[in-house]
Amino acid sequence: MLRRAIFTLLLLLFPLTADADDRRYDVPIGDAPQRGPADAPVTIIEFIDFQ
Repeated sequence: MLRRAIFTLLLLLFPLTADADDRRYDVPIGDAPQRGPADAPVTIIEFIDFQ
């Protein structure tokens, strides 16, 4: 129950919007091991707090 309250508070403070920076980069992986399809979509979300 506490987790749900914290999550709700975070959503109120930091709404999930896609209008922020929407840049895409190709990251070469070389010979690194991988699992799953090579063209699988990946989303990385960065939270920054400027104080």
